[in-house]
Amino acid sequence: MTIATTPDDMHGSRAGTPPAPGPAKQGRTRSVPARWLLRNPGLLAAVAFIAVLLGWALLPSLFTSHDPLRGLASQANQAPSWDHLFGTDRLGRDLFARVVHGTSLSLRSAALAVLVGLVAGSSIGLLAGFTGRWVDDLAMRFVDVLLSIPGLLLSLAVVTAIGFGTTNVAVAVGIGSVASFARVTRSEVLRIRGATYVEAAYASGCTRRTVLLRHVAPNVVGPVLALATLEFGTACLAVSSLSFLGFGAVPPTPEWGSLVAEGRNALATSWWLATFPGLAVVATVVAANRLARALVADPRGGER
Repeated sequence: MTIATTPDDMHGSRAGTPPAPGPAKQGRTRSVPARWLLRNPGLLAAVAFIAVLLGWALLPSLFTSHDPLRGLASQANQAPSWDHLFGTDRLGRDLFARVVHGTSLSLRSAALAVLVGLVAGSSIGLLAGFTGRWVDDLAMRFVDVLLSIPGLLLSLAVVTAIGFGTTNVAVAVGIGSVASFARVTRSEVLRIRGATYVEAAYASGCTRRTVLLRHVAPNVVGPVLALATLEFGTACLAVSSLSFLGFGAVPPTPEWGSLVAEGRNALATSWWLATFPGLAVVATVVAANRLARALVADPRGGER
């Protein structure tokens, strides 16, 4: 008995013919980001730490039952223990509670600083890169002046002029980051402005405003968000530095920089007073830097 074969069957049985893509191949494709995350334990640790920070900032009472503003004199300067994870200060206040409750103020100040720099700097860079000519020259000379001054020194000068306080410190730090956002935004706009699809939009009759809002601005978002994530860690460090110098939160309000300042004179006898708040700042900066690298990384390896 002979079995009839069709041309399709003969084509499918040829040696060396790769099989048609099926669900298994699609599943492997979808698993690329998962494998990438599993191969980057540092990124997972950064995400987990930031999740903990958000919990501290939003619901601090879930992590500690101690009052950050009240203490017992009999428990002053106690070393870290199960009852007081980070020890106590000279007034008997639980340091872990003060670090947890100070997270909200520290993160909020850093976020405000990034927002100020993002809005002001991106607007300058977008306008300069898209308009060009004398507007570009004038805006970039202003940015060059800002870049010629160290960021912390510029923030210090601004906060001295506008007054002390956490909000003023955040605004001052944000002004210090305007130049970075402006330069990155301008460079991306210049790259996108000469793209083929932008020229096609002009050829189809789109106005400059439409091209800016629909084709240029959306394609600038990715690199700017990556910079904003990186600047968040820098802003957190700058805000804590200014608070350490006495320009930020007023005692007894807990804030990471002021907590480090309170413990700097007792490093020899009570090392934990400055160490744990300082570690919180360092860990936040490292986690923000790791997330910023992940935003510009390709899950298949390499940079975008």
